[in-house]
Amino acid sequence: MLAAGGLGVQAQSPAGDLSVRPDAGQSARAAIERWLDVQAAAVQARYRRVETSAGVVAANHMQDSLVLRTRVKFDPKGRYALASTLQTGPTFTGSWNNVGWGTGGPRTTGLYLKHLYLAAAPIKGLELSYGSLGFVRGESTEITTYDNDGYMLGARATIHRPDRLFLDEISVAQGFFGDPAEPGFSDRAKKLGTVNFYHVLGGKKIGHLLGVSADYTNQESAGTIRGAAGLKTPRARVVDLVRYEQYCRVQRLPACGFAASAEKALHSRVTASGGYADVDPDFGGVNGDRYTRGRRVFEQISVRVLRDVTLSAFATQAFRNAFAVANARRVDLVVSYNALGPLQRAGFFR
Repeated sequence: MLAAGGLGVQAQSPAGDLSVRPDAGQSARAAIERWLDVQAAAVQARYRRVETSAGVVAANHMQDSLVLRTRVKFDPKGRYALASTLQTGPTFTGSWNNVGWGTGGPRTTGLYLKHLYLAAAPIKGLELSYGSLGFVRGESTEITTYDNDGYMLGARATIHRPDRLFLDEISVAQGFFGDPAEPGFSDRAKKLGTVNFYHVLGGKKIGHLLGVSADYTNQESAGTIRGAAGLKTPRARVVDLVRYEQYCRVQRLPACGFAASAEKALHSRVTASGGYADVDPDFGGVNGDRYTRGRRVFEQISVRVLRDVTLSAFATQAFRNAFAVANARRVDLVVSYNALGPLQRAGFFR
């Protein structure tokens, strides 16, 4: 592994002065980071058990996952870059491959270039992106918006100028939403220029504790209004953060839904969270695949057992739904390795 170097080597110059030869480790790091920024690198393994509302075990197996998120910089400050995400998972809502142990699907080994987009920050506070992008959610989560692994094809402009504007964040996007069974950018690139998705979001921080956001999405003529608030509660002993998010689809199959959740750090290495969600049956199956639709409770606990290794457990139970629910009962046990950690400790990509 490359490591940051030490103090350098002193050498006598012909004139008798002492000059310092640049440290080889620092030079190598500077050369790499001039062009490349690694933002995330992780390897995961998961045991998953999913049972439908009819009592059928739909999945009871092991899975693995890999993600590598990078930026190739076109200028030293990284204001212009080509960003990409290389990730496992064969669908819009999936980032996991089946290992082949257990039931619920054969062995899969796909690794896909899911996000690929040009990013530019030509002036202070303005960010422009074009290509295959993730979603901007504000204070909302994947429960009431789109799965964290999801994407759109198109363009987005984001303004961060709280010193000049009332809102801290303003985001406007348009492009193509679709092809959920085509995870690779190469399979979807032909839809660049097609428009069936519009999104506008505004976000505001009120003091150091409260964040709020509101947005409007038009997805294939289905208009949806969302609002969310996250409140940090440092003086409360029961929870550290509470969040409420709600949506109302006002065009095409009108309906509303919401989620309420709370989070608590039980220890410097242990975090617990949980909540309740109610997502309408016509939402479309594009939100987080751990939640999908229906009334349900959910809970999660994460333990950092080593510096770069985290264990987590997630469980959810749906109840009192008058329609079929594919994941009425679900349990996930996950071990995650942060492959970026050792590189950062060696002085790279901090």
